Amino acid sequence: MAETTAEYWNRYYGTRTSPVPNIPSQFAAFVALEAAADSTIVDIGCGSGRDSLFFANAGFTVLGIDASSAAVSLCQRTAEERGINRASFLCCNVDDPTLSEKISSGTVGRIVIYARFFLHAIPEDAELAFLNTAAAVKNVDLLAIEFRTDRDAQQTKVTDSHYRRFIPPLDFLARAAKHGFSPAYFTEGFGYAKYRNDDAHVARVLMRKA
Repeated sequence: MAETTAEYWNRYYGTRTSPVPNIPSQFAAFVALEAAADSTIVDIGCGSGRDSLFFANAGFTVLGIDASSAAVSLCQRTAEERGINRASFLCCNVDDPTLSEKISSGTVGRIVIYARFFLHAIPEDAELAFLNTAAAVKNVDLLAIEFRTDRDAQQTKVTDSHYRRFIPPLDFLARAAKHGFSPAYFTEGFGYAKYRNDDAHVARVLMRKA
């Protein structure tokens, strides 16, 4: 029987032996300078918690969300080991119809919905659920997203086994516009998310409700 997506990510994070990096992704460092200081960062698809923990150390209140229970356990354990108390974590699927309510009830003030390397790891119907959730959350100040574009399809990948959906950026912007979001900042290219031999062609988007 083929491994399900949930089983894959639980195995991926459950067998991880390397420590969660203290250094944030380039995108997280960028967003930290763009977000209002009193924002709550909602990190959807938080994975190992690398960026969630960085945001918390930078003074933001953080809610990290992932569908993998193993990932959430890793995040909680790392936060406790490092004495980080501004980050909490929730195990929830992006297509859970109650996710927007859970986010709204678990946060205060202005909200930044952050999703790095998440959209290209999910199918388009899950992306639709993500946009529905983002549109339904109260007090969203900023939508911050980074994803692999269609120009990245033939590039070198360090982790070949990951599912990837290479997204034409303008197509995504059009879908986001249907949910009431307009771009405040957009760029794409190489050099934004380099990891070993993998220099992904990515799009970076900051969006606000129109």
